[in-house]
Amino acid sequence: MKNLWITFVLLFSFACSKDDGIVNATINGYDLRLCACCGGLLIKTEDGQTYQWYPENEQFDITPKITFPLKVIIKFRHLVSPCAASDGIIEVIDLERI
Repeated sequence: MKNLWITFVLLFSFACSKDDGIVNATINGYDLRLCACCGGLLIKTEDGQTYQWYPENEQFDITPKITFPLKVIIKFRHLVSPCAASDGIIEVIDLERI
């Protein structure tokens, strides 16, 4: 019974991952805190939520040489994660610099 409940919770949480639309945001820079759920870039959306994003292979030409903060328009979706170091972890699907 316990395994069935865990399976249900996992399936439900993956089903809740959805695109969150397109929003104005600011990439504030790298998360330099030292904790288990830290790292990546910190992105603050226009509604005040702060998310973590782990870009892959200089995705969207975001490199350490960029000067932050960087104003952008992003399309993103939430990723399921046990970390609560911020308002959540996101995957950026599309990014346009303003």
